[in-house]
Formats: sequence, C-alpha cells, structure tokens
Amino acid sequence: MPTFKAYFKKEILESISQYKYIILAVSFLFFAISDPIMVKLLPEILKSQLTTGSADISTLLPPITQLTGMQNYIKDLFQIVTLVIIFTTCGSLSDEITTGKLIFPYSKGSLPTGIVLAKLINYTLALSIFTFIGFSVNYYYSGLLLKGNPVAFSSVLSSASLLSIYYFFIITLVLFCSSIIQKGVITGIIVLVVNYFSVAITGIKSISKFIPYNLVDGATQFKHINLTTTITSVIILSIILILLTIRRMNKVNVV
Repeated sequence: MPTFKAYFKKEILESISQYKYIILAVSFLFFAISDPIMVKLLPEILKSQLTTGSADISTLLPPITQLTGMQNYIKDLFQIVTLVIIFTTCGSLSDEITTGKLIFPYSKGSLPTGIVLAKLINYTLALSIFTFIGFSVNYYYSGLLLKGNPVAFSSVLSSASLLSIYYFFIITLVLFCSSIIQKGVITGIIVLVVNYFSVAITGIKSISKFIPYNLVDGATQFKHINLTTTITSVIILSIILILLTIRRMNKVNVV
C-alpha cells in the first residue's frame, strides 16, 4: 500500500509535468468539437468538388444526423486518439527500467505490484474521465449542429463506458509490453499492430465476441447490446496481463 500511494502521487506529478494529461485531454476534446463541424460542412465541401450536372450530393452521403456525428467521433477515437494514448504511455515501465529509476525504490523495499497498479489506475482514471467528458461535449455539439435521429444521453454514457473498458485493456497491454521491451517506441508499434489486427479478426464470428474491438463496435450502435461475454473476456484478459506484468517486474534486475 505505501508503494502504491507513493507511486500514484509520482505518476500524477509526472503526468502533469510531462503534459500527458494535456495531450490526452486535447486529443479527446479536439475531435469532440471538430467532428460535428466537419460532418456539418462535409456536404458543402463535396458539393464544391462536383462539376455542374453531377449527381445530387445527397445520394453520395448517409443521412447527416446527430448519430452520424457521434459515430464519426468514435471512429476518430479508435483510429487516431488510441494512437496518441499508446505513444503517450508506451514508455511507462521501460523508461523506469532502462534509466535506473527503480534502483532506489527497490532497494527500499518497494513492491512491483504497487508500481504497476499505480501506473494502471492513473492512466485508466484519466482516460475514463476524458472519455466521458469528450462524449458529453461531442453529444452537445452534435445535437446543436446536426438535426435528426437524436441520441439519448443514457446511450452516450453506455457507449462511453464501453470505450473506457476498451482503453483499460489497451493500458494493460501497453504496461505488459513496456515491461518486457526496452524501447518505448517499439512497444507502441507492437500495441498498435495488435490493436488494428483485432479489427480484422473481429469478422470471425466464432471468436468475435471475445475480441476487445467488439467493445468499440458496440459503442458505435448507441443502443443496448448484450456485450457481457466481450466485457467479461476483456476484463479476464486484462487481469492476466496485469499479473504477467507484475511477475515480470519482480524479475527485473535493477542493479
């Protein structure tokens, strides 16, 4: 417990001093505000590119509604913001190991369990907060700029919860890879590949309900979907990754 408290405070201070919170918050809020604007302007942008006599612009686009704006936001969260998250956190443990930062705490009896959990909870809490704020802001601007097919706020909260669970898994994967790979950039690339590879195998019906990306896909529906199996499998997989990370950190030679 003392190790967790000390490292949790350290993680917060480092995240502030290294502008990690700002980077993550700006990423969520930028797309939360810009996506409804871009969806609103898209018909005019495409219209300006069409020559006279071209087909009606409405035939080229899906209905422009609040649901469209929010689904586009989730698409950007997965494709771009997830990349920012991965490369912002990819050196979490590898930097501690390679720079010798663990020598002093380990010599004083600090437990790897507390270190890993402090980093996990710090990033998970931050991402959950930014996710809910981002969804709320996007919900407001999408409803303000885009009419039709309104989304219930309860559905927004449900989708934000699914994305938060997904990001929890991403952080556990980052920490695990960061504990065994010395280069943060390589960790980021590996996690990114795993992240996008999961999209491809989601199409396999026999295993799709166990794949973490199914949470992202479910979030885009903005309606109640039974994802109990997916949530359970993701939580179990995340716990396994956490335990493997702690085991690895117990074996790290910091001398």
